[in-house]
Amino acid sequence: MPRYVYRCGSCDEHFQVRHGMKELQKNCLICQESGLLTRVPQMPNINKKATNGTQSAGKLTDDFIEKNKQLLSDMKKEARNQIYDD
Repeated sequence: MPRYVYRCGSCDEHFQVRHGMKELQKNCLICQESGLLTRVPQMPNINKKATNGTQSAGKLTDDFIEKNKQLLSDMKKEARNQIYDD
């Protein structure tokens, strides 16, 4: 369930509540006053991992794909040249 932050207009305190997206909190959890709550918009926390500074994530992905294609090709050649017992 999503977490929401509310501000009470009566006691001017903030608190967090978990509930469904279509539900609303009606009473303040601190002063129990009803009808004076405002939901505080929250920004999502997005963490971006740093690259080595010279290549973008797309370029790094392309390089790994090419290296793995070459490795797979080499393994196929080795398997074709190997002699198996019947």
